[in-house]
Amino acid sequence: MQKTDNSRGNSGTRTGDFLSSHPLTVVFAFVFICLFQVMAGRDFTTSNELRYISIADEALRDGHFFAFYNHGLEYADKPPLYLWITMLCRVIFGDGCGFFLSLFSLVPAFVIVWIMDKWVMHGTSSDGKVRAAAPTDRMSMAMMLLTCIMFLGTMVVMRMDMLMCMFIVLALYTFYRMYTGEGDRKKQSFLLPVYIFLALFTKGPVGLLVPPLSIAVFLLWKDKGRGIGKYLGWKTWGIIAALCAVWFTCVWAEGGTSYLNNLLFKQTAGRAVNAFTHDEPFWFYLMAIFYCIAPYCFLLIGAFIASFVKHGGTADGGDGPAQDATQRSALEMLFISVIASTFVMLSCFSSKLSIYLVPIFPFIVYLFPVVAGRCGWKRWMKWALAVPAGILAITGIAAIPVLGRLVHIPAAEGLLLEYPFVMSRAVLFATGILAAGNILALYFLFKRDSWQLPVFCMGTSIMLLIFSASAEIDKINPYIGFKDVCAEVPENSEVVTVFLHRPENMDVFLHREITDYGKDLDAFLSFADSTCLTAAKLSDTEPGRKVTVITYTGRMEKHPELKSLMLDGGTVAFTGPFCVKTFTQP
Repeated sequence: MQKTDNSRGNSGTRTGDFLSSHPLTVVFAFVFICLFQVMAGRDFTTSNELRYISIADEALRDGHFFAFYNHGLEYADKPPLYLWITMLCRVIFGDGCGFFLSLFSLVPAFVIVWIMDKWVMHGTSSDGKVRAAAPTDRMSMAMMLLTCIMFLGTMVVMRMDMLMCMFIVLALYTFYRMYTGEGDRKKQSFLLPVYIFLALFTKGPVGLLVPPLSIAVFLLWKDKGRGIGKYLGWKTWGIIAALCAVWFTCVWAEGGTSYLNNLLFKQTAGRAVNAFTHDEPFWFYLMAIFYCIAPYCFLLIGAFIASFVKHGGTADGGDGPAQDATQRSALEMLFISVIASTFVMLSCFSSKLSIYLVPIFPFIVYLFPVVAGRCGWKRWMKWALAVPAGILAITGIAAIPVLGRLVHIPAAEGLLLEYPFVMSRAVLFATGILAAGNILALYFLFKRDSWQLPVFCMGTSIMLLIFSASAEIDKINPYIGFKDVCAEVPENSEVVTVFLHRPENMDVFLHREITDYGKDLDAFLSFADSTCLTAAKLSDTEPGRKVTVITYTGRMEKHPELKSLMLDGGTVAFTGPFCVKTFTQP
């Protein structure tokens, strides 16, 4: 018996030792398990992911590696790195490349958390001894960043934003090590421009601008403006210029002057000054930041504001003696410089999307423990967590009877009918987890008066919500992409679409070009009439011809003539929000 007890004790000790030694590994494994089904089972989104696949397929067919085209039209919107990754995944994994492409968002997110943890949650105390934050602090901070809504979404979608963010974080971390004299200066002076170039090569000008601008603002704030050339001198810009010269030469050789002009001017100055897409007012990000870093927005924005406020006295930094609360560290000043300069720069650009803010998320999240360590735990911080936790708990509790159809709310009935999968047991269970997790967060927040366990409970509830709801991913897919609706299209049938968003990229599934009429219903009806799709007797001029028409079911209610064409006679298929009808001429 004694031996068994010791074995159990040793097992518990080993588990505790592992958690203490590898807190990030535990968080990463948990997040990966929760997101696995979504990554492996979901469809490509119609806005961007399916387009990237179509562009990659076209590049592979035509042998293009630097100049890309989308159905014959120049696609100079993005640099080639991510498209190369997409091409590689298509060659190796074919139609099953979705999961592996998602890894190029998820793994960079884990790398970012690892770098920020190493950068912020480790340090040197006043007595010169290396110290590390408690495992609970490290796990909670990792969970906070990974469950900020926009950061979480960017981890799952197949875009280049997270990859660019990783290179920006690497560049700024390398600069900070150079600034503090850590590591091999010669090696770092080479890595800094390489990381900046890779950020540019992944997404575009933002990757090139964020690190140098942040470094310059930081050094000027530290009254060391003369030292800018020490980090951003001829060597740095020379390496970047040389790499760009190779890239632009390859673009010119493959795509010609027109493509190079599109890449360098239309996609840079065109988006920055007078955007042809995503044009938003200057104050757009002032509103967007709140939902981008939800549910921790009040805490993180509050910490950013608190970093500018002078605090009298001293604060316990967590290790070592009390610190002067009025003295900002170089690390805090750098993070503030990154956040403020990037935010202002992006606000000045004409083209704006919420996802463009991703590069500042690691810094605004990990600024919080720096500010809390200097200023101490404040009463407002408790309420900054309590409010969103309370909202999530109430939302989860209120959603259970509505989704379970125990309570009928007229405003919700239409939504439930339009998206029937939300009434499944998996989604119902997910809302219960959300409520329970945030109730537990509130308990720890007021019982223990600290942020670590409440943050961990909030983040865990969000991840478990995704894990539970992902059981319905097959039913959700028709609302995400075109794969299921394309499965309703017969072989050798022409495909015609009306009112769909970017349907030209259906060629990824159909392996044929489609005819899209966009929002031009009159042109579509004219086509239908000319091909005798609306006639009582189908034309026999082209016997055996098949034409499949795809549109949104919701649009049919607004256009009776379209509804009549789609529903009168024949076999009609409804998949998610789509209506599909195939006309066969005898």
